[in-house]
Amino acid sequence: MAVLKKKPRTAGEIPMASTSDVAFLLLIFFIVTCIFAAEQGLFMILPGKQKDSTTVKVKQSNIATLKVHDNNSLSFEDKPIEINHIKQAVEDRLRDNDQTVILIEIHPDADYGQMVACLDEVRLAQAKKVSLKTTE
Repeated sequence: MAVLKKKPRTAGEIPMASTSDVAFLLLIFFIVTCIFAAEQGLFMILPGKQKDSTTVKVKQSNIATLKVHDNNSLSFEDKPIEINHIKQAVEDRLRDNDQTVILIEIHPDADYGQMVACLDEVRLAQAKKVSLKTTE
């Protein structure tokens, strides 16, 4: 009669040869399924190309100037103003005169974010005629 010997069982091992393959497959999966956020710029509708180079003259009484100074302070019609009061001031000006053009003058050393915040406030006030200008 033959005696069968039992082989000693080895501890369970995880094969490490395919670990790098699995890591690369996971990496490819996440790259393919990830949604990349496209950079958003300022959405502005610019006027089309003019056939003639005529300039539009606007009365000084129809222009409301919002200035962003080099130290990021703000003034609306030469009076200091806070960023959160711009919307109300523009709405009041538009209520008095619906032909008002809002001129945003930005100093070249001013913060870009401050200019964008002013433009957002003017847009919230639903001003349709807005002009941007740099000052010195």
